[in-house]
Amino acid sequence: MASPTVARAPSAGQKPHRGRTLVSALGLFVLSFAALVMMVSYLIDNPRGQRIDQQAMEAVYARRDALDQLLSVLGYLSIGTMAIAMLVLVAMAVLRRRFAAALAAVIVVAGANVTTQVLKRGILDRPDHGYGWHVNSLPSGHTTAAISLVIAGLLVAPTALRGLVVLLGSAAVVLTGVSTVVAGWHRPSDVVAALAVGLLWGSGAVFLLAIRRSGPPTGGFVPSVGWGLLGATAAGILLLFIGVRPYGGWSGVGPAAGVMVVIGLAVTLVVAVFDRISSVFAR
Repeated sequence: MASPTVARAPSAGQKPHRGRTLVSALGLFVLSFAALVMMVSYLIDNPRGQRIDQQAMEAVYARRDALDQLLSVLGYLSIGTMAIAMLVLVAMAVLRRRFAAALAAVIVVAGANVTTQVLKRGILDRPDHGYGWHVNSLPSGHTTAAISLVIAGLLVAPTALRGLVVLLGSAAVVLTGVSTVVAGWHRPSDVVAALAVGLLWGSGAVFLLAIRRSGPPTGGFVPSVGWGLLGATAAGILLLFIGVRPYGGWSGVGPAAGVMVVIGLAVTLVVAVFDRISSVFAR
């Protein structure tokens, strides 16, 4: 006589990991949303915030030849390039039978980029307080594309490749974000807001994936920060090598360095935090 089939309950060790992941993901989602709201409130709606943001954008510049190189870098972030990158990530996940992660990666990239365009073109308005152009540019579309691909990569990357994804991803996002500021396309707040949009969708994906399955983190936060800082620093050195300079010569070194450091640290923190929280699915 066949014994009745009994559904397998989550192991005792799996339950606390799942609970911690759900709480962490929900907390990151709320923090990302709150950061986005605060940036809109202070750096778009507030005259003082607009002035600080505009001055920060004008603190860095590049000569014509250097600017052409930066624009060529930004040109690589096209819809076609993103589609190819997504095909590679999805294939990587499917070959390892991680179908839920593949779907989550696609949703994160699509959702983050659509959200940025809707916010920028359909919801947010920039009051004219006399600081720069008054057409809203927050969040940055190029930076959203870059950070969403990095987050998607971390959702599907195996444990052995996660450090490399953090290193190269942080470098790519810093290079993209700073380049948009130097080109005069975006203010620093646009770049940081794009990071918040990416983390918002990434944390939402982790929350949904954790409902189904979650294990212990496979990577530490401190090593992730180290890889992220290394990537961000490499991007900063490359930008200086290309020809990014402080506006106003030596007297402008402080403000220019501040812009690059803020963007670099923001990227490092976002990528490292997401690497840590999403490592519960890595194998």
